[in-house]
Amino acid sequence: RALARDDGVDDDARGFERASMTDLTATVVGVGVGVDAREVFAFARARSTTTRVCVLTVEASTASSSSMGGDGTRAHGWCVMGVTRVRGDEILTGVACAWFEREQIAARVEAHLVLPLLEFAGAKGTYDAKDVLKAKLDVLNKTNMCDFAADVHKEVNGGEPTVEMKAKRAAAIEAHGTLSAAAAKAVKFASDVVAVNQLSRDKTFNVKFAKENHGIEAEDVEALFKFAKFQYECGDYVAAAAHLGVVQLLSTDAARCESALWGKYAADILTRNWQGALDDMNRLRDAIESNTSTSALAKMKQRAWLLHASLFVFFNHLNGRNLIMDVMFQEKYVQAVQQEAPYLMRYLAVAVVTNKKRKSMLKDLVKIIQSDTYRDPVLDFVLALFVEFDFSKAQDSLKACDALLDGDFFLVGCKSAFLESARSYVIESYCKVNKRVSIAGLAERLGMSAEEVESWIANLIRANKLNAKIDSEAGYVLMHTDVKSVNEQIIEKTKALMSKTKSLTQAVLANTQAQAY
Repeated sequence: RALARDDGVDDDARGFERASMTDLTATVVGVGVGVDAREVFAFARARSTTTRVCVLTVEASTASSSSMGGDGTRAHGWCVMGVTRVRGDEILTGVACAWFEREQIAARVEAHLVLPLLEFAGAKGTYDAKDVLKAKLDVLNKTNMCDFAADVHKEVNGGEPTVEMKAKRAAAIEAHGTLSAAAAKAVKFASDVVAVNQLSRDKTFNVKFAKENHGIEAEDVEALFKFAKFQYECGDYVAAAAHLGVVQLLSTDAARCESALWGKYAADILTRNWQGALDDMNRLRDAIESNTSTSALAKMKQRAWLLHASLFVFFNHLNGRNLIMDVMFQEKYVQAVQQEAPYLMRYLAVAVVTNKKRKSMLKDLVKIIQSDTYRDPVLDFVLALFVEFDFSKAQDSLKACDALLDGDFFLVGCKSAFLESARSYVIESYCKVNKRVSIAGLAERLGMSAEEVESWIANLIRANKLNAKIDSEAGYVLMHTDVKSVNEQIIEKTKALMSKTKSLTQAVLANTQAQAY
């Protein structure tokens, strides 16, 4: 039952009072104009002790502008677009889902990494430009990028920077002078390419070499770390990454090395050094697993934080979509996603669907999706097509995916590849479950022309993915029974054996090491 109105939260509240919520399998909350979604959710939840609550699908209205307040919760000009089947406590789809996930991701990454997300939101024009600038100013105020903050402040409020902003800038200039002077010796060493190249992974050798040949003491390394951190806060990511890399090689403090590695990872991402960021990610994964002083719960949270930042790498590195599958299909990361950030399953699903060379991973993906309650259009599409064989639902989900991926910072570049692969899977699956397929009917179902569908089917036949014959005159595809040989069945079942064996080996080794300690 949808209780959506267009005249504010009070009328919606009266509608909820009149509803018999205890009789509903799930309480569906409609978001109207000017409604605070979280207030409505809490209101309905408080009056529904025996049912689950979700937020109805919402999307930016074309009649009026859609915007976000400073806290990212109030939506203006939104209208109800449809209902989603409820399995969890809160489900958002369409543009609202994109905003909800963006807000969740922004809460799990470092402040500087939020800025590209806000730049994307501003460029897409999904939200009011001034509200995006306000959000950007809030983020910049947490950094030492004072001049950038002053420029944004001028765009938002007009006039000169506030007294507080001027004082912060003066303090930053003074701190820069103090920290750079304290780290001068270490900075000079870090700038010596020949000297840095002589360092190795052996910390004992590095410390001795730096001390005897360049006079670098532990205090100098600590000063370099503080200066590099300050450089990062000021937006000098290139210098920060270089200095933090030297700190990792010279510091004997494990906690400092880990902090430096996280900082270098963020700096490499922001400088678009994807290969360097990939190396940092792998070292962070090893550091998380090898830390015996951290509890299992803390490690799970660290894995979740790492996955959030790694989205930048997964969807920008040339081999990124393979990398996300290698990482997220590991049992420990599956647990981290399901417990801490189930919305990350969307990114794994997109990577699997678009990776035609690793189609065998679809079965593993379906198992993981079925074991959790979180749903969004991408996951709904996977289940509708590969589990329920509900082609109408799959097509509806695919339409929602179009808007969802277009508004996702990480997935917008995969949109065309995902939609193409998804349609290919729909055609392939539809043909396999029907002996005689009408090309015109399938084209209408997919929103494509008959010529396009016939071309796709012909390509599937040429690639030996379909055992069929096209009758162009009658406009039908005639399917032949396809019985796989024993050898083909064995090959199909063992395709993913190597990755599964690797995951199992890592799990056994980790357990053995934990018992040893």
